[in-house]
Amino acid sequence: MADEATKAKLRSTFDKLTPQDFAAVAGNREGLIDKVAEKYGISKDEAKKQVDDAFSK
Repeated sequence: MADEATKAKLRSTFDKLTPQDFAAVAGNREGLIDKVAEKYGISKDEAKKQVDDAFSK
């Protein structure tokens, strides 16, 4: 489970995702990647890079 600082960072990084989107993926990294790809209109590979980058900061 992500700590509060990580959650806040993800919310600010992926501001097109709603609280409901985050609740739906609830700690599921693959689900988050799918949501990012869908909401931002990018490939799953690009979404994975962005999610990985967000977690590495």
